[in-house]
Amino acid sequence: SINEPMAFLSSCLTWLVDRPAPPRRSIASHYVELTKAVAQQMTDLVLSNDGMYEDSCIVMAAAPKNEHNDASSSTSALPLQTTNDKTHNLTTVALGTDDSVALSSKGHVSGDVSSLKRRSIVLQPIRSILLLSSTVLLLPIRLVRLAFTVLGRKQHAILPGDVSKDDHSLFQQIQTNCEKSSWNKTNNILLLTDSPIADLSTALILLVTNNYRAQSVNGRNALRNPFRVELASLNDTRWGKDVATRQSDSSLLPLSSTVGDSQATSLSINFESLFEAFGRICHTELGALTLYTMLLSSPIFAESVAARSDLDLVIIPLLRSLYFSSVMKHDKLLQKKGAGGQKTPFQLLSQTDKPYRSQSQLYVILILLLIFSQDPSFGRDSFRRVSIPAVQWYKERQIKAISLGSMILVVLLRVITFNLNMLHDEFILSNCIAVLLNLSPHIVQLHKYVATRITFVTISCFKRYLVLLAENGGIPEEEGDLSSPLGMHGEACRTFLQLIKHSVRPRCVEDNLHLVYALLVEQRDIQKICQHASMKQGDLAPIIDLIQRANNIIEQHGTGRSAAEAMQTLKLHSSELKSDTGDNRGRTSSADSVTSEATDLGNLTFTYEEEADP
Repeated sequence: SINEPMAFLSSCLTWLVDRPAPPRRSIASHYVELTKAVAQQMTDLVLSNDGMYEDSCIVMAAAPKNEHNDASSSTSALPLQTTNDKTHNLTTVALGTDDSVALSSKGHVSGDVSSLKRRSIVLQPIRSILLLSSTVLLLPIRLVRLAFTVLGRKQHAILPGDVSKDDHSLFQQIQTNCEKSSWNKTNNILLLTDSPIADLSTALILLVTNNYRAQSVNGRNALRNPFRVELASLNDTRWGKDVATRQSDSSLLPLSSTVGDSQATSLSINFESLFEAFGRICHTELGALTLYTMLLSSPIFAESVAARSDLDLVIIPLLRSLYFSSVMKHDKLLQKKGAGGQKTPFQLLSQTDKPYRSQSQLYVILILLLIFSQDPSFGRDSFRRVSIPAVQWYKERQIKAISLGSMILVVLLRVITFNLNMLHDEFILSNCIAVLLNLSPHIVQLHKYVATRITFVTISCFKRYLVLLAENGGIPEEEGDLSSPLGMHGEACRTFLQLIKHSVRPRCVEDNLHLVYALLVEQRDIQKICQHASMKQGDLAPIIDLIQRANNIIEQHGTGRSAAEAMQTLKLHSSELKSDTGDNRGRTSSADSVTSEATDLGNLTFTYEEEADP
């Protein structure tokens, strides 16, 4: 008999990996091209240097392939084209047919078409778009509605002389309906995809694997989800059939159950291709959820991912999504102060002001980072072995030659700052803290920009904490309380201090001299923070001692008149700095390990545990 769950998952995973393009002359091919045309010509948004949009309203289902992969893809969707016919100066779109269809037709636009702006060519001829989608009548109406509600944040002026009366009436009707309807970012997004069937298969995998998961009902044993049973025995086609019985202690997740070999055959796929496919789609909510499901459902796949040395292929897209989901506009920050500089009560961001589609997407990304960080080898490799030549999407500074671990730190610092100022979400803060503390024992060769950011964010967070503490009458928060802004800022400050402490311990101080110099620059504020009563839960004396010894080294061996001279002096005498710190702590090099350096925190590893039936 046919194993239907296995056959279903095999087809879905194959589509997810291959991402087949829709057949030419099909409705799906028309949808692919029409959405691209709307994104390019009905919005003011442009593609960034990495070939993707920076706004959450336009979601690319898959990241663009590398140049060496583009040449091999002969079935990719055709881009928006402009006809070369000199007699028609009209913008056209390829619909998977042999001919290009003009989006502007005679009689629908008054005046010379060539004189219209590029955006207006598609914006105005509504009747032409309806003709293009005559087989699916509601498709273009929804696209135009999206252009008004989501994509066209700035209302486009529609002049009566630019369009016909019928088209103008249709515009007004659509706009009126948009104003009456409620805002829903689940529906009000424009999905740009090259393979609708791959996106559908991803959604189906989530649907069948995350429903009916309870193994007991009213205390009685119940049937397990057959799709998750198949994923639990998922094999790599490159390893052979006996791989299903393998187990490893280095897996990302503890194996909740042993994989049986009662079945003669089991579900299998090329793990290399599957991992590369996740690297292209994990920036989307569907992709991140599917990766999360695979890591928790398939122990063998999780083990193979943990053994990889190129996890940046999936980590960087996740960090990119977090980065653009934590944008803070200055006008929103200034709204916290009223006339005369007086403070106004904290107000959460409205749904339309949030720079992300849903908060649940942020949760999934942070959970994935927590799952990766709980493996000790990930922390070591991310700082020592994985280097990123350049980060094109980071706007605040041009970053080159940065380790993956440093990139994770700088993005998480940004997310924490955004959360403290805009969201006050306890779950986001607790997961960010867990990831930071998991990585803290392995921080070496810290990028100089990241070292500066750690120091600056720590000081800024502490100053805000003092303000909140004064507003609370000087009464500190309860231990472990993350339900109030005071408690969240206090916990964030303590986490940053522990992060600094573990980064400058004797074993790592020579590799993190940029952080030592950043502490020297801000030594007055740092010493004040370490000596504050609310921050003394952990032993912060090593930080103060390190600052004093670094000051002595610069005074004895250098002028310290410039940053370059101070850094050079620290590099030349870093061994003295290390030995002084080690002697002061009374520890030998053999005992200088991760656990011995973090006795105040106990076990540094924070792990993720999924609910039995979430």
